Amino acid sequence: MEANLNGTWLFVKTGSHYGKTDLIEFDNDNILHFSLEKSDDLFLHKERNQLWNEQLDEKDFKFLNLNRIRLFRKGIKRTVNNFDESSTSTECIFELDYVRLFPTQTDLSEEEIQLLKFDFSWNNNKKIIVFNEILDSQVIQELNKDMNRIGSRILLERFNETLFLSFYDDIYVDIQIPIKYVNSEIMVLYGFPNEPYEVTCQVIK
Repeated sequence: MEANLNGTWLFVKTGSHYGKTDLIEFDNDNILHFSLEKSDDLFLHKERNQLWNEQLDEKDFKFLNLNRIRLFRKGIKRTVNNFDESSTSTECIFELDYVRLFPTQTDLSEEEIQLLKFDFSWNNNKKIIVFNEILDSQVIQELNKDMNRIGSRILLERFNETLFLSFYDDIYVDIQIPIKYVNSEIMVLYGFPNEPYEVTCQVIK
C-alpha cells in the first residue's frame, strides 16, 4: 500500500500540550487546520482555523507508518531562569505527530458500548474506563459542587464515523483518544504519543 496524505489527521497530544483537539487535512501543498468542537446535537464536528495557513514541503514531514506522520516545524523555545526571572530564546525544530482517523469498527450501538467497563493499561498508566460517571473522590466532588463544577469524567463521542474516548475536566476536554475497534470483549485504542501506539483494553466482566 502506497503512503498518502488522504483523510483527516488527529494531532497526538503529549503531556505538554493543552487545549482543544487539533485536526489537519492536506489540500495539495496546503495544510488545513481545524479544531474538534461539540455541536448542539452533541456530535463532534471540525471547525476551520482560518488564521493558520501552512505550506507543506516534503522535507517538513515523514511517515512513521502508513497512518502516522511526523511534521517538523520551526519555532522558538523559551527558557526562564527561576532565580533572576531572566529568559533565553533559542530556535529549534518541533516534532509533532498526527494519526489518520478511520471509522470505528464495531457491531455494538453506542448505548451498548457505554454500559461496558474496560481495563486500560499503557506503559505505567493504568485505569478503569467507565463512561458517564464522575471520577473524582468524594472530597473533590464536594469542592466541585461548591464551585459549580461538573468534575472529571469519560464520555463516548463521535466525529463522523470515528468514536472517541473523551476525557473531560469540568466542561473542558483534556484528551480525546480514537477507538479503532470495540466489541463485547475488547476495545482497541490508537494515537498515543509513544510506543505502543496502539493499546487493547479488555472488558471487565
